[in-house]
Amino acid sequence: MDWRRLAVLIAAGAAHLWISRRTEETRRDGGTGPHMDTSVVWILPAMVLLPAWMAVVSMLLLRVQLYPVARRPLYRYTFGTAGILLAALASLFVIRFSGIHVTETFGARESLLLALAGAAYFVVNAIAIGGVIALSTPQPTWTAVVGSSRDNAMAALTVSLGALAALAIAHSWLAPLFLVPLLGAVDWGLLQIENLKGDARTDHKTQLLNSRGWHEQTGREMARARRQQGLIAVAVIDLDHFKQVNDTWGHPAGDAVLRAVGTVLRETTRQGDVVGRFGGEEFVLLLPDTDADQAARVAERVRMGVAEMHVAATDKRGQPVLISHRTASIGIASGPGATSDLDDLLRSADAAVYEAKHGGRNQVRVADPAQAHSPAAPEL
Repeated sequence: MDWRRLAVLIAAGAAHLWISRRTEETRRDGGTGPHMDTSVVWILPAMVLLPAWMAVVSMLLLRVQLYPVARRPLYRYTFGTAGILLAALASLFVIRFSGIHVTETFGARESLLLALAGAAYFVVNAIAIGGVIALSTPQPTWTAVVGSSRDNAMAALTVSLGALAALAIAHSWLAPLFLVPLLGAVDWGLLQIENLKGDARTDHKTQLLNSRGWHEQTGREMARARRQQGLIAVAVIDLDHFKQVNDTWGHPAGDAVLRAVGTVLRETTRQGDVVGRFGGEEFVLLLPDTDADQAARVAERVRMGVAEMHVAATDKRGQPVLISHRTASIGIASGPGATSDLDDLLRSADAAVYEAKHGGRNQVRVADPAQAHSPAAPEL
């Protein structure tokens, strides 16, 4: 029976992780504090129902399967796994020390002890991950250390589901046949909520982040940069003579050009870069772990991509036109993530855009670090 339960937990965990991978990626990208993935739904039953060595093997196999979804450096993922192992052993200690056997009897005492085991998992995991964030961040915030209320509510929910899964599997080893679809439906519902939230953060013309969404995402990236003391860069992109497009061919043609620029930005930027449209003809990039030279190379790819666009559109009379030879002026500012301020970087990048336009347009300019605290340049 132990071997059968081990096989069921591994298979059910693999199926659940595959179904919920998009939601898991969304939650990881959206949180700045300690992250508790949904694998606890299968780790806690293993600690309750299996011999200790089998429970640990089950947990490690689940973590191996989750690694491609995590998108984290191996050393950080290994440390996270060690924190989860400590949390799992804490819950295992509660179960073994209390001597409960949920496969035989289940009453008020067993309910309380099972809840205590889940609480031990939650607390130890939060202390292990949050403690390192607090020690490695120069000026840690409460939210960065303990996570948001939404993250903690989600973590508490998954621990509770893990306890329910333990009870269900204790009395029927085929219970995951019902649990996996149920958990998949819950994850799907959470993803729809994230998508609805995303609608308020997305520019409908380009499908890039709007100003609100960009600032939310960059706030999280800046927090990570402060914790990891990495570099950060910002690029401001301003389309040259964009008003002429609207005046010559009409606003539908201008919208087509904006959509094409959005496509260029998605194709020429890197995974992890935060791309947004601030309105009008202005776009903005946040480039994590990037110095000024690397940012300039990314910006040059964007500039060339805009210059090579051939946009099929219609003019004011509805006749087809092909719009090409568009250009962009790009300004870049960079600095250390531990001390840089996002508003200062944006002001410096704006000043560099002004220099690019004053110097003839269709070029990339890198701001002098001393400009980070200078007043914003006037817009053209």
